[in-house]
Amino acid sequence: MRDAAVRLLVERGVAGATLAEIGRRAGYSRGLATHRYGSKAGLLRAVLQSISRRWRETLALHTSGKWGVEAMCGAVDAQLAMLREHPAEVRAMFLLWFVSIDPGAKFRLNVRRVHDTQRRDVAAWVEQALARSAIAADADPARIAEQFCAAMIGIVYQWLVGEDMPLEAMHLKLKADIRRLHGTKRTANRGMTYARSIHL
Repeated sequence: MRDAAVRLLVERGVAGATLAEIGRRAGYSRGLATHRYGSKAGLLRAVLQSISRRWRETLALHTSGKWGVEAMCGAVDAQLAMLREHPAEVRAMFLLWFVSIDPGAKFRLNVRRVHDTQRRDVAAWVEQALARSAIAADADPARIAEQFCAAMIGIVYQWLVGEDMPLEAMHLKLKADIRRLHGTKRTANRGMTYARSIHL
């Protein structure tokens, strides 16, 4: 049912993704969808949680055992992998995020908490690099995390409004910029794993 919801979200948006149509596409009745998820908001929340789990798994795959610049570059690779392998899920996730910040939206999420968690994770990678003298001593973890997350989200946003965006080149350039701005000879080292969950 969640796959049907993702497909319908991409095709018709949040307003057009009704419980009745989601149930029909999944081969179930609206009654079963309501019984299982309680409401449309409940189903959409479950969809977003499912996509977020996949993202966390992909992120962990690319960042496990890394910190600092290498962890950030691993996160860039993770995002590119998600866009290549699960584009509909990425589109649905961002659509739900964007809709949920509308003050009048019936479907709401604590999007700020999601992004706060992401920034904390990146800041922790930078702090680990600082502890190993693997990044400039005056590096500001919070500021680096803000800029990094903004760049990552910006790439996806540009792709959402124009699928002809050169995703490969954009992600490669972002990694090159990260290494140029924050890299040192010691960033090839590896440390503890840091991939925290996103709580919705």
